[in-house]
Amino acid sequence: MHLIDVTNSYRDLVHSQLNSTNVNYVKVYSLGNTSVIYTESDKAIGIVLENHNRRVRKEETDFVIERLIKEKDPSYILTFDKSQHVIEIHIDK
Repeated sequence: MHLIDVTNSYRDLVHSQLNSTNVNYVKVYSLGNTSVIYTESDKAIGIVLENHNRRVRKEETDFVIERLIKEKDPSYILTFDKSQHVIEIHIDK
């Protein structure tokens, strides 16, 4: 698996996040058919994985946590919709 930085292709999303929320850093990645949106504020880190075609797999979630979270054993809250097409990872700083 590879995370590919595709932030430049999502300028409107990044601009909207920076202007309408308290985040100060936004990155968008592609993980095959799964989109990964990483946001960071002074108080928290939020990561959203989204796949319109299928459920987001546990391996993808584990891979993203391992690659994007610098803490060795992070404490996070995992939230997902009923179909598991969208998964949110929330980490307090």
